Amino acid sequence: MASTDLEQVRKRLGDRYAIERELGRGGMGTVYLARDVRLDRAVALKVLPAEFAVDAALRERFLRETRTSASFSHPNIVPVHAVEESEDLVAFAMGYVEGESLAEKVRRSGPLGVRELVRLLQDVGYALAYAHGRGVVHRDIKPDNVMIERATGRALVMDFGIARAISAGPLAKAGLTRVGEVVGTPEYMSPEQASADAVDGRSDIYSLGLVAFFAATGRTAMAGPTSQRILIRQLTEPVPPLASERPGLPEPLTAAIDRCVAKDPVDRFASAEALVEAIDQAQLAAPEIPIQIRGLAQELSTLLLVSLFMILLSAVTLRNAPGDLSNLDRLLLPLVIFFGIAMTRVLQAMAMARRLAEAGFSPTETLRGLRATVDEQDSLRSQLKLDLETHRRRRKTLIMAGMQLPGGVALLYLASRLRVRAPNGGFNSGIPGIVLVISGLLLISVSVVLIIRSPFRMPPGERVFRWLWLGPIGRAFIRRSARGVATSPAVAGSQSGMRAVSPTPPPVGSTVTPVRAHSGVSAPTLESLDARLAALEQWRREQG
Repeated sequence: MASTDLEQVRKRLGDRYAIERELGRGGMGTVYLARDVRLDRAVALKVLPAEFAVDAALRERFLRETRTSASFSHPNIVPVHAVEESEDLVAFAMGYVEGESLAEKVRRSGPLGVRELVRLLQDVGYALAYAHGRGVVHRDIKPDNVMIERATGRALVMDFGIARAISAGPLAKAGLTRVGEVVGTPEYMSPEQASADAVDGRSDIYSLGLVAFFAATGRTAMAGPTSQRILIRQLTEPVPPLASERPGLPEPLTAAIDRCVAKDPVDRFASAEALVEAIDQAQLAAPEIPIQIRGLAQELSTLLLVSLFMILLSAVTLRNAPGDLSNLDRLLLPLVIFFGIAMTRVLQAMAMARRLAEAGFSPTETLRGLRATVDEQDSLRSQLKLDLETHRRRRKTLIMAGMQLPGGVALLYLASRLRVRAPNGGFNSGIPGIVLVISGLLLISVSVVLIIRSPFRMPPGERVFRWLWLGPIGRAFIRRSARGVATSPAVAGSQSGMRAVSPTPPPVGSTVTPVRAHSGVSAPTLESLDARLAALEQWRREQG
């Protein structure tokens, strides 16, 4: 903030809030992480700059933002809790999201995968449908205003600071933006907003399309050296087709995002609900892998590692067994140990596979889930290939490994020069030579691993997993484990099925029926969303 620094804010709000640190800054204020002293809960405290707080028009706009946001109750919208005012300070406390903004997430880990992109469009689409149904356009949908909750991956929309009532909506008389005024973020602004024309919900859909483009590619579609140049691009230049910037995405997904960023509002989705419905009908939501199947995949991977270790251990034992043992003894002892440990792990894996069958998962569903777990890794590698920061780190790793490798060879050469022949005909290197040998071998082995193990290539362990557990051996293993288990249709219907990701899952105890991506049921309407919210609020009251 220009004149209201952290200490001044603490001084004015110290009785109510314990301010910890700054979270971020925007055109309409600075956000701090604070603790509500009275209610003992973490909040995000947004403070209007002092020079703006004394401006009557801007102060009124800020207060209207608060009233607009505070009237919303939706799981994909950050809630507003309270307003604080003084002569030169205006602030409001909103829910603190334990996570990061979409902009921070993409900068940290690169472009999103298909499942995350679909989840983003669904979550933000539901939030916008809710707001548009109440007559409010956000007008500043951008990556910094979309929070990603760390624990659930849920996207939440924040900052209705420059929202404007839709002319036909119930809040039409409370317009927040003067006629002819351009307010928003140029890189994510719709053409009609850039030209200060009247806007409706389709303006937010355009902005959401640009946000999705950024999330899919890691770069802004409409960038420029100045705000004026960016606004001109928004008015005159089409957004590049997403498929040309991010090959490999499902065609229905790229088509939906391309439709969002059409220059003419008529060519976009008519509403946020229509966008979510198109995503649902295209069955783009990747299946959610049940935790039981993830556990089995982990057990099978561990079984491969244990088997490899026991084979190596048996080979070493056979080679170094005492010479006075018979060949049978030398062979039998390590094999018995190996067989006992391996069979125990196999039986444990079979028990896990059987529990899946008893829970209602058919062998086909279990194998589909196992395949999905490794396909996730493929998706992650595809994302990393688009991340410039990952490529930069990979180049640094290769350079470091390339420098270490000759260094290790040099250390081994020095160690060989320090050797002296012992009386028994062998060689003696002494402690310095031993240190050099160990150091050289470590450098060489680490360098080889760094060169071979690339984040862009499938590792050997995954290749073996696919060959063994997703092939005939794996199918036979899963079917043998499930033999004799009678699958109950009721259990299978409730426990199994690779479910589509639900952006706003119904709460525990709710009677709301979730919509399956493959069920043929149409996407939720605004009324059904209201019903979900009512059930959610009732559940919260019962729990509280």
